[in-house]
Amino acid sequence: MTAAETLQPAIIYLGAGLAAALASRAVRLSPIVGYLVAGLVIGPSGFGLVQSNDTAHFLAELGVVFLLFDIGLHFSLRELKTRRDDMIGLAPLQIVLCGVVFALLGLAFGFPWPIAALVGASLALSSTAVVGRILADRNQPACPMGRSATAVLVAQDIVAIFLLTFAASFGGDLNALGGEALIILGKGVLALVIAILAGRFVVRPLFQSLAATDNRETFTVVALFIVLAASAATARADLSLTLGAFLAGMAVSDTPYRHVVQNEIKPFAGLLLGLFFMSVGMGVNLPAMAAIWPAVLATALVILIVKTAVVFIAARLNGWAVPGATQLAFLLSQGSEFALVIVGIASIALSMPGNWAGVVTAAVAVTLVAAPIWTALGLHLAKLLAERAKAAQPDANEVAEEHPVLIFGMTEEGCLAADALREHDIPYLGIDSDPENFVAAVSNGYDVVFGDARDEHLMKSVGISDTKAIVLGVRGLGASIPFLTQGPVASRSPCFVAVSSLAERTLLSAQGFRAHMAHAEPKGLELATDLLQQLGIEQERIAAWVRDQSERRGLLDKAQAPEPEAA
Repeated sequence: MTAAETLQPAIIYLGAGLAAALASRAVRLSPIVGYLVAGLVIGPSGFGLVQSNDTAHFLAELGVVFLLFDIGLHFSLRELKTRRDDMIGLAPLQIVLCGVVFALLGLAFGFPWPIAALVGASLALSSTAVVGRILADRNQPACPMGRSATAVLVAQDIVAIFLLTFAASFGGDLNALGGEALIILGKGVLALVIAILAGRFVVRPLFQSLAATDNRETFTVVALFIVLAASAATARADLSLTLGAFLAGMAVSDTPYRHVVQNEIKPFAGLLLGLFFMSVGMGVNLPAMAAIWPAVLATALVILIVKTAVVFIAARLNGWAVPGATQLAFLLSQGSEFALVIVGIASIALSMPGNWAGVVTAAVAVTLVAAPIWTALGLHLAKLLAERAKAAQPDANEVAEEHPVLIFGMTEEGCLAADALREHDIPYLGIDSDPENFVAAVSNGYDVVFGDARDEHLMKSVGISDTKAIVLGVRGLGASIPFLTQGPVASRSPCFVAVSSLAERTLLSAQGFRAHMAHAEPKGLELATDLLQQLGIEQERIAAWVRDQSERRGLLDKAQAPEPEAA
């Protein structure tokens, strides 16, 4: 074979991947969908440009390895602590309920019970890539709904690690499956403990030494070494490559060098993961699928409807209001890339009756394609439900709980202040008289009532006399003056105000208000950090929160913790 012939498959893979990425971006679909279609086109069922081989399969598996390493980089014990309500409450309830429903459906269609449980659990998971893209496009990663969705996805990803480990170890002996699962779980817990210790006593000192050399290339080499060595170690322990990759990422996540490593690894992860999804597409038998497309569409619809209903129930049981639970349910209703991985494992696919492996794979792909449209439908429905809440004036007994901070105006600045308070466990209540702002805030999960600051009855019911701080999120002096000069708000202090010009800031600061202009992104960051500082939050925690907000919005390179402005 000549050098040109050897390079030809690689050229086709890269060209198809590039075309898929550009096309999916142009039509605002997840790149995952584009890669699946590209695999169909170049694979045996399409034009037959390339054939599956061991090298392609190995590189595709490395794509999943780097995906799990990246997930591990975003997970830490601190994340588990700060998101415990979602990760220990909402996420497990959603996974268990969805998994049980799908497992029962699998049993009804003749699946062996271990396969029904495994496939059911994998269908309970949602797509991290798709949901993250939707949240970013809508600028929702930091709102309560976005934060809870992210926490649920992280918990799902952890479950996916063990599902992948279990699926990869599945050899078809159904009778020995229970004992094998316990052994895998024990090995996984031991590996987790080793990863935590290694992160503190090995990885951190190692990166500190590398940082002293001021050589960024060494970070890339060492990061690749860590992920591949950890993956090989867990594979040698009869676990999966992916578990080692996740634990390696987790070991790095608690170091100050996480972001550098993430940036260095990202090109490898994106390239190899794209190859994995193309390999999944290549494995789809189009002639066979042509005869069962009604089953594919029906299965996709069942997945969307069941997950939407179950996530809504789980959110309501965890205290979510109806509009927020509705939007969250539609957002997390699609299938997961991990379901594609699990169903694509030969031993699992062969254990599924008939052609159900192909049906489930295609149905999950359909849900990924439909996710943006389905989520938009959920947002519209959530806003309609929030409109109903606007019509009813809140009763004093319903809002008379302790709210140390009141936020008037759930604008971008007001919502960011609410995010800051929620992150630091400080109760707040939002009040907005603008119908559009109110509906959006309720749909996104904020604690907000519809009303006007000049309504004395409402102000008494929300306990304004006991507040520690007031935030005015309505920018512009003309909009702020009524709040500042009329009714019970006028005498409150300290009062944090968002302004749009230096003249407004000077005028209001002279009157004793803590006025802030939006210099940094996201808007209102200066106001929020000043608010936290005045409420006694340590500067280190404030800086960590700023970094987290910047990370969620893709502004990490631009953002620095702002110094509170002098009022």
